[in-house]
Amino acid sequence: MFEGKLNYENCSLVFRNFFLCVSSGCAHQISFQEIDYSIGTEKNDAGLTVVMDSQTLNRKVRIKSFMTGIAHSWDAEPGQMVKQVADIEFSQMFKEYRFLKVYPETPLQITLEITIPKYDFSGFQATFILRAKAYGKDKEVLFDNSYTEVGISQGAKMFWGGPFGMKSAVKQSSLDALKKIFTSLRQDLVKALLPS
Repeated sequence: MFEGKLNYENCSLVFRNFFLCVSSGCAHQISFQEIDYSIGTEKNDAGLTVVMDSQTLNRKVRIKSFMTGIAHSWDAEPGQMVKQVADIEFSQMFKEYRFLKVYPETPLQITLEITIPKYDFSGFQATFILRAKAYGKDKEVLFDNSYTEVGISQGAKMFWGGPFGMKSAVKQSSLDALKKIFTSLRQDLVKALLPS
């Protein structure tokens, strides 16, 4: 009798916690965390400073999906995603690289201001719009370009993985979009470094 009552109480507790999670929703943070890859390029002797303001760096974008359960939500961090990709790629491309939140007093050869006019995850894929404005040492504008890319679709992962697959889907599609953007951005930086 006591054993049955204990099991009933345990089941009630589990059901109540499950119901609270579903009805109130669960929020999950999304950034890349530990990623590493090679861009297969030689290091340039020049120095690069990337500047991204605190608001852009720490912005969160709320994502919901009916397919994975509308009670769940995910907070994507596009600024942190961009910083993580910049840290990986630019440290391989430039002899000296630094990431700052304000314009430096003593700039390196190139200073790159990055903003993110748009980040969205819908229709199973991420869309990034990144604006990059490059300055020389004397603050002359070298280029001012916007890059728009859509990441690979992650519908199957979301369908089969449910809430557990959603985090991975957002990461993979966002990383794919950013890698495409940074391929174009690196080409523009190489052109800017060429003697005029």
